[in-house]
Amino acid sequence: MSKMAKWNAGTESGILRKKVVKDKHEDLLVFGYACKLFRDDEKALYIDQGKHLIPWMGNDDLKIDRYDCRGALSELLQYEANREDYDTLRWLGLSESERRIEVLCDEERYYSLKHNEEELEMYKEEELKRLHQKGNEVQYNYDVPTDPENSQEATEMTEQDEQTFVPPPELNVPDDMEVPKTVKENARIEKTAAFINKQGPQMEILIKTKQADNPQFSFMNKEDTLYKYYKHLLAAIKSGQYKVHLTEGDSSTGIDNVFRFC
Repeated sequence: MSKMAKWNAGTESGILRKKVVKDKHEDLLVFGYACKLFRDDEKALYIDQGKHLIPWMGNDDLKIDRYDCRGALSELLQYEANREDYDTLRWLGLSESERRIEVLCDEERYYSLKHNEEELEMYKEEELKRLHQKGNEVQYNYDVPTDPENSQEATEMTEQDEQTFVPPPELNVPDDMEVPKTVKENARIEKTAAFINKQGPQMEILIKTKQADNPQFSFMNKEDTLYKYYKHLLAAIKSGQYKVHLTEGDSSTGIDNVFRFC
């Protein structure tokens, strides 16, 4: 009984009762060893240049160090999948256009395996710098006709493209939705939506990837103010609510080459 009284003394009763465990820091031992670092510029350069690497299976384009686990694999055929069966099942049931789109998507999926993206990005930045340095130069436009009558028609067409865009009633655009400012800007979005509706959702991924740095296609990004309008227009075209008014050969938007490439 005295033991129980001693246990309960100074503690809470019932389910709240708990035993206080004291920290035993005296059992903790921390120690370390001093070490010296020896600078070896020659060895560092040797490793930085990759001279310590050896060709894997005689392939000079693929080098590994002596700790790489691939050094223990001399034959990979037994681990590789049957490519013939894979291709047969992959293309089964796909039309010619769907196969072409799938091939283009594969190029984007495995682009980094065949190209050095950092190096390409560096070249792109250098090209932009050169273009900015040529700001005082005037680029000759071969599309401008020399005939006065054709020149007048081109001017009228340009003025028409720069007109303020008013959404058609059948499109049923919400009042709080941002819309394109000009007819030309709307034509670009409309033509893109019609093209994706015809080719399928994978074409949308392909265009967004290839035109990521093109400001003309910024409306395809979720952060853009015209993204909701583009999605609304695409849904209206898919449902048949809205009929596209652009002709196949309309080049006023300036993006025909993009679709032709895709």
